[in-house]
Amino acid sequence: MLRSLIPLFFAAGALAQTPAGSSAHTTHNLGAAYQNATITPGVWISPDDVSDQPSIWPVSPKMRKDIQYMLVMLDLNIPDSDVTTAAYYDTLVPGLATNTTTRLHWWGGNYTIENGQFVNSSDSLAPYTAPRPRDSTNHTYTLYLFDQPATYFPSKEALDGAYYSQMTDARFNFSLTPIIEAVGQPVAATYFLSDEV
Repeated sequence: MLRSLIPLFFAAGALAQTPAGSSAHTTHNLGAAYQNATITPGVWISPDDVSDQPSIWPVSPKMRKDIQYMLVMLDLNIPDSDVTTAAYYDTLVPGLATNTTTRLHWWGGNYTIENGQFVNSSDSLAPYTAPRPRDSTNHTYTLYLFDQPATYFPSKEALDGAYYSQMTDARFNFSLTPIIEAVGQPVAATYFLSDEV
């Protein structure tokens, strides 16, 4: 019996496009590549190769050209000691590992599919910030693609520019929960690991 379950376990793991323990789940892959590295879910990429915003493209044939999408990229393994000195965090959004939280690296909306790529027609709510892990712990960088219904509006703080600066503390301790509650689970995702070289 155990031998027959092993292939099912590995098949189920192979379908996951989000890391185990993430609050968002999908089995649909999001195509993403940097100039020198294509993202394969769960594979390590040097921080030297992720300095510029990646190209994003649809992999699933279910993604439609006539609707808009939203993209969010998070680091899910920020040591909580990096943010506990900020007085305005009442509670910490849990990261993937013990004593970790999250950091927003990119949040953009109004993405549509053109010529096989995702392109957007507006400024990002949080412009892309390159991963810069400062320790030897593997950080998990996850890109989530969500449907963006016409009825969806980001939070007032996002619209007011709270996440626009790459250096703002507001990017730490970022929760996907309000997005998931408003638009549902991501329609596609991918993730990679990186640490200090």
